[in-house]
Amino acid sequence: MSTLIIPGDSIPINQKSEQLIGPGLHIDLNTKEIIPINSGLLQNGNKSIHIESNSKRYIPQTNDYVIGTVTGSFGDIFRVSLSNFSSSVSLSAMAFPNASKKNRPNLKVGSLIYARVSNADPIVDIEIECIDPTTGKDGGFGLLEDGFVFDVNLAFARNLLFDANHPILKLLVQKCKFEIAIGLNGKIWIKTDDLKYTLACSKSIQNCQSVTSTRFKEIINTVFKELGL
Repeated sequence: MSTLIIPGDSIPINQKSEQLIGPGLHIDLNTKEIIPINSGLLQNGNKSIHIESNSKRYIPQTNDYVIGTVTGSFGDIFRVSLSNFSSSVSLSAMAFPNASKKNRPNLKVGSLIYARVSNADPIVDIEIECIDPTTGKDGGFGLLEDGFVFDVNLAFARNLLFDANHPILKLLVQKCKFEIAIGLNGKIWIKTDDLKYTLACSKSIQNCQSVTSTRFKEIINTVFKELGL
């Protein structure tokens, strides 16, 4: 059962847990205490924990996985948009595996990237990076080539990202092979070998976000049939 949490509450979990800390929670670097910064329902899974709230505006939090669009560059810094009508964030050209002054990422205005929020301090520029901090490798982050990007609501994006066995993904993989990147800023990138399947997958995900899981299979079958697949 979900627990209602407000800022100031204590989190009823093992503080030494290796769960991924998601939106609505912050780890105090000194005490290692997990602190709620948003009000909502605590979602405590085996691999992740976050607070589910009804927010419609994305606010970057450290360790969030996000999809962004490069809007410009200045020196060794790229400016990246994570959502409409919000300030751009910073991505260093050095924030990639094996990056150097001579080995810079080939990013242009309009390029899509999958990244992790490395610093969400509101006092300074929010920073993102394309490195897995635990391995020093790309970890699936970096340039997203080809494919199709679309928007979903923030709560739905969180559910998809934190549940590797989400029924929608399990149903879609029965239809076709695909690559997917899910951003907590409500953006999803998907790529298949055929444009029709890419459109079918994206439309299926969008149509399923407003219904219960009992209708997922029906909706997915309908979308694929409408596109002649």
